[in-house]
Amino acid sequence: MTNRTEKDSLGEVEVPKEAYYGAFTVRANHNFQISGIKSPKAFKKALSTVKMAAAKANSTLKVITKSQEKAIERACLELIDGKFDQEFLLDVFQAGAGTSYNMNANEIIANRANEILGGKKGKYEHVHPNNHVNQAQSTNDVMPTSTRIAILSMLPALLEEIKKLESELNKKAKAEKNTLKVGRTHLMDAVPITMGQEFDAYKEALVKSRQFIEVQSKDLHILGIGGTALGTGINTDPDFRKLVVNELSLITGLKLKSAKNLTETTNNMNSFMNFSAGLRSLATNLLNLAGDLKLMNMGPKAGISEIELPAVQPGSSIMPGKINPSIPECMEMICFQVFGNDKTIEISAQRSQFDLNVMCPVIMFNLLQSMEILTRGIHMLRTLALQNLKVNRKQIKDTFERSLCTATALAPYIGYLETSDVVKSALKKGITIKEEVLNRKLLSTKDLDEMLSVKSTTRPKRIKTQTPKH
Repeated sequence: MTNRTEKDSLGEVEVPKEAYYGAFTVRANHNFQISGIKSPKAFKKALSTVKMAAAKANSTLKVITKSQEKAIERACLELIDGKFDQEFLLDVFQAGAGTSYNMNANEIIANRANEILGGKKGKYEHVHPNNHVNQAQSTNDVMPTSTRIAILSMLPALLEEIKKLESELNKKAKAEKNTLKVGRTHLMDAVPITMGQEFDAYKEALVKSRQFIEVQSKDLHILGIGGTALGTGINTDPDFRKLVVNELSLITGLKLKSAKNLTETTNNMNSFMNFSAGLRSLATNLLNLAGDLKLMNMGPKAGISEIELPAVQPGSSIMPGKINPSIPECMEMICFQVFGNDKTIEISAQRSQFDLNVMCPVIMFNLLQSMEILTRGIHMLRTLALQNLKVNRKQIKDTFERSLCTATALAPYIGYLETSDVVKSALKKGITIKEEVLNRKLLSTKDLDEMLSVKSTTRPKRIKTQTPKH
């Protein structure tokens, strides 16, 4: 591979001759061979969008020429379309603040813009990475702004998947509204509940998490671009800040606005931490749902077996015929990863020092990864587990009739102590509570059936105390 020689403030650097990146990217790539993980595509697109908006604003202000703007815009669009994916090559773990990412983009865009204008890679005679592509910008305002736009670009897909999962659970809630089953607390028989009520509870939990995410996302529409290094706006035209935010709003279709205090958006990463808390809330509810699906599916012969999850793959390399709850298990792993990412974001947000928080690269990576795996995971859970889930109504009925969960419904009529004695006696004899009550002639069959009906046991009702029959 032949090289070209570029010179930066540290000296000469050998750069692959055909590369669109330049000296800064070569140095960064040499320094940070850490994980092999590259930046998420959403971030690369958002960063390119910021560069394009800045070029438009600078052209309007006549800080760069119209031909430079058009060349930069074309290069940005090509970068967004994936033409230079192999050139945007830096590890997510890198120097603080994300200067490496910023300069990687600046160099690619500058070299392509020079090419468009008839120049050669590495010469920068028409467009320079710092002087033109990065004009009126700093890594310190570009990175948080790009991260915000990347999150907001991914948000609709996540919210749509949550809504679809809510809808699927709502269908299950309606279909099973009269399926009476054992309710459990502490994993022990408690009181009656319907399968529909349980599904509805899962749905409502997701609704609350979705709404929490939506609320936290509002702060991400407030941008610090135009603040440059410390939020003071050094090296920017007085009108740049407003123009670049307007351009970003037009390009993205988002309702964006400039922050009241640009220094605050430079050193305060709490907006990202708070949004991550919304993802953590969602992951917590998904974890609970996945865990309950596994428990209800437990069996098929030696467990609860209240539901049957679709078989998606063989469950064992050694046990023939075994089927595992593979989809909920994967969902649990996703949730654990989101929890870990959230903790990383929290700790990173606590590392603001004076006028800058340099942890934006790791915050960006963890947030976007959480969003991506949650979006895909929720789709998986809905389509491969919930949609074709079977409710084993006969098993549920048999378990319910053998259980002790109807006892609480009898307490208002025969008293707590009497009911407790009935439970102990039924358990000892191996018979149902209903049989024990009838054997003791405490209530008539008609009254007992009414007291233990779905209507009486799974919703509030007016208690009419009766005199027990002896």
